[in-house]
Amino acid sequence: MRASTFAGLVSLVVAGLSPRAALADPVRVDVGGGTYFPVSVAAEAMAELPFRVLLRGDVGFMPTPYSNTIVDLLGDFSVLTSFQEALLKLAIQNSLVASLSAGWRPFPALGLEVLAGYTLVTIGGGVSGTDVIDAYLQSKGSTDRSPPDAQHDVPIAATLHNFDAGVDWRFLLLDDKLVLRASLAYMQCFASSMSVKETSSRPASQAITSRINQEIAAQLNPYFTEYVKVPVVGVTASYRF
Repeated sequence: MRASTFAGLVSLVVAGLSPRAALADPVRVDVGGGTYFPVSVAAEAMAELPFRVLLRGDVGFMPTPYSNTIVDLLGDFSVLTSFQEALLKLAIQNSLVASLSAGWRPFPALGLEVLAGYTLVTIGGGVSGTDVIDAYLQSKGSTDRSPPDAQHDVPIAATLHNFDAGVDWRFLLLDDKLVLRASLAYMQCFASSMSVKETSSRPASQAITSRINQEIAAQLNPYFTEYVKVPVVGVTASYRF
């Protein structure tokens, strides 16, 4: 029974790979949107090319509950203090999220899709008070403190570069015009940068604020590449042209 099932799947793949079958299939484009928790709420477009090659692009944003979930996962590893957790949540909240993926639908008669690609998280962040900055520095044993003339609100932001891979299952409804997809993927951060912009009005204090910015960024940035390894659950709806 298992051998016959496997043989049937192989025959489906081989039949779909024939040049005649590939050229007979028109290019299909799906445009819609949905959510990929805990990464983004996004608009997306998916194109299916000959040989069932897939290209997908999406642009959206990371809502605060999503960014909090990612940092809470870091907290589950027991590697964060409360100050670190607060600052990391600020750094990625409400970020722009853009993704580009490529993949393949291996079986012509089935909805299984396999994709892998790149996701950028950037141009977000929040504002922290200097009191939180100073408390964090003290918790790390640093003798640096925000100068009295420092601006109280300190912008904090991060950029994350990630790779992702996963599987989708598509459902075609309403004469194949409505496309629903459910997906499960894995995303991992492989590079990141962090920006802390405490400023002061006096030139004599600018060296101190610059050192604080570099110190906090250097201490917090490695947490993204070390621990941002998350499962991503997606649900999208699209119109097929």
